[in-house]
Amino acid sequence: MIEFVFILILIMLLVRHLFFWKARTFNINIPKFMAHRGMKIESPENTIESFKEAIKHGFKGVELDIILTKDGELICSHNYDLERETNGQGWIHKINLNELDKIKTGIYSHPNNSQALPTFLEILSEIPSNIFLNIEIKTLSLFDLSTTKSLIKLIKSEQIKHSFIISTFNPIVVGYFRLFSPSVSIGYLIEDITWLWTAHLFHPDYLHPRADLVDQDIFGMCKRHNLTLNVWTVNTIPAIRWCKKNHISGIITDKGGRTCHAAIV
Repeated sequence: MIEFVFILILIMLLVRHLFFWKARTFNINIPKFMAHRGMKIESPENTIESFKEAIKHGFKGVELDIILTKDGELICSHNYDLERETNGQGWIHKINLNELDKIKTGIYSHPNNSQALPTFLEILSEIPSNIFLNIEIKTLSLFDLSTTKSLIKLIKSEQIKHSFIISTFNPIVVGYFRLFSPSVSIGYLIEDITWLWTAHLFHPDYLHPRADLVDQDIFGMCKRHNLTLNVWTVNTIPAIRWCKKNHISGIITDKGGRTCHAAIV
């Protein structure tokens, strides 16, 4: 009898965890528009200049990517492999910070204005503290928590003066933040709808699907679980207006900030 009651309680707790959870509510003023890896007309993505360019064009928030170097420094980059966008070779996570000093990014996208790979601390120093940061953690595998742990240490040391949220495609990272840094808001990026079920396991505070994935099922899920919806990457005026019509909270875009605001007037 005791065993039966115990199993019944476990089942009830599991059902509650999977189906009756609610996202936490944070008092964070997320801007309507966030510049995707900065604004990249004049400067390469994920550089100090691209973020300054976004601010110049009216953005109040920027989205950026971070990766950990071999010696434990956070670098702002979307890619682990240096060959994709830089004049370097190898992998960021296998290289020490001092080896990245002479490497320039944007050699293909902005050959006449290539830029240094900035550290995350440099970003925090150069970007005004009133600018909102959407910080995406990159991972090599499902259980790669190296960048996550380093960022949590930085957060706990109170070196981030900006308002911010964390974003990740990795559901394990979502769960890790919920367990070990519960005061930090965490958004779950979705590119493949088949991964959506994992949100019911790890309970993100925000849902960040690719814009074309958003349908009535996702709207219904967000309503049931009190999830704030931020979408990426919304790059046409009709799409921006659709987001406004459907009361989507945050829009991550490559368009200019003033263009975005003009689209919803």
